[in-house]
Amino acid sequence: MARPKRVGIYVRISKDRKGQELGIQRQEKACRDLCERLGWTVLKVYPENDTSASTTSQRKRKVYTEMLRDARDGVIDGIVVYSIDRLTRRIAELTHFLEEQKEHGFAFATTEGEDTATANGRMILTIKGAVAQQETERMSERINLSLLQRREKGKPHAGGSRLFGFKEGSNFQELEPEEVEHIQLGYKMLMDQRTPGDVARAWNDKGVRTPEARTVWDIHKVKRVYRSERIGGIVTYKGQDLGDSVYPHPLTREEWENVQAVLDSRATPAKKGAGKRKHVYSGYLRCGHCGSTMRIQWATIQGRTFRRTFCHSAQVGANGERGCGKVNRRYDWIEARLNEVVEAALMKRRPQPQSGSADGLDEEIQVLEERIRGLRSRWKEGGLDDEDYFDSLTHLRTDLQALRAREAASVVKQSRTETDALAVWRDEDMQNLERRRAIVASVIAECEVFSVGRGRKKPPELDSIRVWPVGAERDQAED
Repeated sequence: MARPKRVGIYVRISKDRKGQELGIQRQEKACRDLCERLGWTVLKVYPENDTSASTTSQRKRKVYTEMLRDARDGVIDGIVVYSIDRLTRRIAELTHFLEEQKEHGFAFATTEGEDTATANGRMILTIKGAVAQQETERMSERINLSLLQRREKGKPHAGGSRLFGFKEGSNFQELEPEEVEHIQLGYKMLMDQRTPGDVARAWNDKGVRTPEARTVWDIHKVKRVYRSERIGGIVTYKGQDLGDSVYPHPLTREEWENVQAVLDSRATPAKKGAGKRKHVYSGYLRCGHCGSTMRIQWATIQGRTFRRTFCHSAQVGANGERGCGKVNRRYDWIEARLNEVVEAALMKRRPQPQSGSADGLDEEIQVLEERIRGLRSRWKEGGLDDEDYFDSLTHLRTDLQALRAREAASVVKQSRTETDALAVWRDEDMQNLERRRAIVASVIAECEVFSVGRGRKKPPELDSIRVWPVGAERDQAED
């Protein structure tokens, strides 16, 4: 394998409680020393601070993904890490990495001396990866055992956002007396055949707001409070009931179980397919008066069936209050206007025939080359000290190398077949709905809808909706 000329260094640390990034700085220095010994040229550093790579972590590693993408596109032709457990602690992810390396031919090295050029070296690397995964799994087992022992002592999990009824920062060990009174009032209402909606209205009338967002209560938020085992002082671990909490709680276990029986008796099974998006712009339409998300549904009036979008009084608006209910519009006209916006944006994005290098890289490269020639002439004529000359030359050559790497990567990208987003957009089959919604998300941030009054027979005015494109400032909105 040829000596790599554009190496990327990947550095990662799982926990950085002080935020000083000292761990990744030490890794970077060791990797740079290795590259200097091997004669490899470093192009870019990929730092991933305070990010776990264990089998239990659900957090995506964006920098790691970016590094692999650059290796596939040819931006870098080599990767260096401090040790294999800095790269990954998952044997499946390591196997995928080695397959990517074999397919795209980029170099790989660690400061511990692993060699992927031979079958024996890849076997040793895989064994080390398996050991790294075992270490994380054993650590997870110890943590889980510690958590289980804590639960068995009647101490519930202390993490998570504040729950209504408990004091802020008390780790669910202290109660908020006023909120407890509201919870107990709601319990009595539910036992008297009242509904969660009645409880929500009672709390809102008293000026009570949700603990985190400070918004008004609705049926679903009330149910979430009474469905929480913490409210009844029940300690659970992975769904298993382990006993009662040693800390105070708003309701007794018996009261909590009574509430569950009432809520279960009122629950109706969801219809098949419920919860799935059925309209392209669901979630994008906002009431122009109160800012709440508008709903879309089918309606039948005087024998005519059509789709409408409306501001619902149960929806929480941008100001934390209930929806105003002032806007009720036909959806089809709005959908047609937004379709025009999306299609126009996609037409602008369609790849155009290019002459020469993409993104105007040729001109930038020529400018840098001219600056290097001018610098060399000044130095030869005695107009620059040696130290200033070599320092400036190093910086210019680094910039030139990065531009040439981008130029090479753009050639690779242009040679690959890309999906025509416009063709995907025009496929209106319901099976294609989520892909079309993904395209909408790249074009439209949201659309404000205003009332046009009743009895209007002519088409609405274009300014009856206001489209906010993705990335645009408020004063740059398009109608």
